[in-house]
Amino acid sequence: MVYPVLIAAVADRVPAAERATALGIYRFFRDSGYAIGAIAAGVGLAGSGGVELTIAGALVLLAGVAALALKTPGHRA
Repeated sequence: MVYPVLIAAVADRVPAAERATALGIYRFFRDSGYAIGAIAAGVGLAGSGGVELTIAGALVLLAGVAALALKTPGHRA
C-alpha cells in the first residue's frame, strides 16, 4: 500500500496553510499518470501488435464497461 504512505509524506513536508494545494498538485500529477500511461500503452500496442490488436483490446474494455453498467443492483462483483 504505497499511496497512503506517499500522500502522508507530502502532507508531512508542507506547512498546514499550503497542505491542500500541495496535495491537490500531487494528486493531479499522480492521477495524470493513469491517463498518460493508458495512452502510451495504446500507442505501444498499436505499434507492436497492429491496429487489429488495439481494436480488439478496446472492444474487450467496452464489453467490461457495458457489463459493469448493466449488472443488476445489489449484485456484488
